[in-house]
Amino acid sequence: MLLQFYYNRNSRDGEGRENMKKFPLDGSVFEEKDKLISLLKNILLFTAAIGGGAALIYLLYLAANAYAGTGVKFFYPRIFCDFAQVAYCSVCKDAYSPEIGSSYSALSLFILAPFALIFKKDLDKIEYVVESAEWGVPNMQLMSSWRFWVAFLLFYAICFAALFFLIRRLVGKNTDEGRNIFWIFLLSAPALYAVIRGNMILTSLIFALIFLNWYKDESIWKRELAILSLAVSGVLKLYPLFFCAFLLHDKKWFGTARMFFYFILLYLLPSLAYNGGISGYLENLFGFAVGGNRLSYLGNISFASLIYKIVYYPTKWLGVVLPGWVDILCMALGFLLLLMFAVAAVVTDDTLKRAILSICAIALVPPVSYFYVMIFSLIPFMEYFREFEQHAVAENKQCFAFCVLLFFYPLYIISLYPLCAIALVFLGIVACVKIFRQGEFGRYMSDLKKQFRKEEKRQ
Repeated sequence: MLLQFYYNRNSRDGEGRENMKKFPLDGSVFEEKDKLISLLKNILLFTAAIGGGAALIYLLYLAANAYAGTGVKFFYPRIFCDFAQVAYCSVCKDAYSPEIGSSYSALSLFILAPFALIFKKDLDKIEYVVESAEWGVPNMQLMSSWRFWVAFLLFYAICFAALFFLIRRLVGKNTDEGRNIFWIFLLSAPALYAVIRGNMILTSLIFALIFLNWYKDESIWKRELAILSLAVSGVLKLYPLFFCAFLLHDKKWFGTARMFFYFILLYLLPSLAYNGGISGYLENLFGFAVGGNRLSYLGNISFASLIYKIVYYPTKWLGVVLPGWVDILCMALGFLLLLMFAVAAVVTDDTLKRAILSICAIALVPPVSYFYVMIFSLIPFMEYFREFEQHAVAENKQCFAFCVLLFFYPLYIISLYPLCAIALVFLGIVACVKIFRQGEFGRYMSDLKKQFRKEEKRQ
């Protein structure tokens, strides 16, 4: 998937490509693609069977103890906690109060409200405040209710059904390939982690895929739906706004402006339904981003967190306390990375590189970036296999190795999250270097000047 950009398939001189073995222009390329996809799917099925069996036994153990009233605590206290918290906040007028401290947008609460109504009787019996949520106390209470499970399973069934349809549409006419890629995604480490947390990021991914499906469609209403969907995706999780690089590359200035108009509108209007409104939400969001020394958290895969960990853990071992400006410096470096990725993503003509830089920005730039954001790697993954026959044999082997690193969730059970962050930093920076060395920035600016001159002549 992501290592493809080491090689310049769009370069004018083709430097470095002549010595590489390419696929022959016959059916073998498709056989090789099917083989790699099937192998990856089988690896993930095997690990999922083992992990899923262990998880089921554990959940049954928890449920039995909950009914027995033995007071056994969660081994992983935050299991399904995001789903439970958002559901609680969606039917609570004081969601943005300091006591509850919701950092989810009002639109997120609106989306989950119908599902929360299914187990509202159970939600009314718990006290979901910051202190108790930290230890998963409400989650254990909710998990003993069949109504919670109906709502939870219904929500994710709808999400995965929508993803199945969108993935198959984006991959192409080959239904088997689309189905296999869906199963790879479903069994991947980021997707499983998102479900374990009960996070709403899947809804953000759905709207991002709607955008990618139709933003170039010939139909006006489908293009407008695509722009609106990107705004919704951004309201739900903010960082998918980076996908507007696809609009900016095509010089769709008015479309980009409309997207941000929808974004602001969808941010402001739903917040009126809750006490505290947008100010309370922004305060909680900022507090979440900077509170609790989240940069040192091992599961945070952001660039700021990676730099902070490199400094933090050695100094902690030496007994040295880091000054507060180190946090600010790490975050500033993250925003510099964003600027570099954004410029490169806009100017490149390579759709795959743009998708790669998008996931790099989404995962690395926010100060707090948990591993489930990597579900957006589905986008470059699909793009890679759509262009599979254009790649060399070596590229595909490297792609497979990276997919195993990204999707093989036992690696993350033993907390190897920094590997993902390091790989993304490396991939993103090398992609940027390639883009600028190939003169794509100059060509984009030249085309931009020509466009402005044409508009001036028309006026």
